Amino acid sequence: MITNKELLQKSEQLNNLDLTKWFNQELFSLPWFVTFFIVLVCYVLFFYLVDKKRIVEILLYGSFVAVLFVVYDSFGNFFGYWTDLITVVPFSPNFFGDSFTVVPLISMLIYQYTSSWKSFIISYIVFSTVLEFGYYNYLLEKLDVYTFLKPEPFLILIDYIAIILIGVIPRLVTIYLFKIEERNRNH
Repeated sequence: MITNKELLQKSEQLNNLDLTKWFNQELFSLPWFVTFFIVLVCYVLFFYLVDKKRIVEILLYGSFVAVLFVVYDSFGNFFGYWTDLITVVPFSPNFFGDSFTVVPLISMLIYQYTSSWKSFIISYIVFSTVLEFGYYNYLLEKLDVYTFLKPEPFLILIDYIAIILIGVIPRLVTIYLFKIEERNRNH
């Protein structure tokens, strides 16, 4: 029987290995700098471009995207479908990579700049295509920052569809919540 103490010891050993690898191999490497630069550019662009009059609404949408993406990404990591090989900070999930930066920040800008469902869907499909096939499957894989551990075409298609849904479902929820708020404001 495996005890909680044994699991905690193994977890501590794995955390120590991760931290040692991060300090000795990842931190300040070229892929780390590229990832850090992408994160920095995303935050700068977001704070420069975000509509300050709608910031609460936009951040609510982005929060839903971030939560869904963290859950989805954690699921994929746990079951060995993909992994981050280099991270900006040595934590899991990769907070300052995709989970709380690239995907939510760009998603929020798409949400802000599209008013109709048609323009949102088209924009989000374009973003998801670039993210899946250009960013993940090309740039990050070439830099050994990220990899699909089971790179089957079917898995990549599922990932692509999931990324689209991670943007669409929060928009549905956000619009619905603001309609409820508007309805109750008038009573």
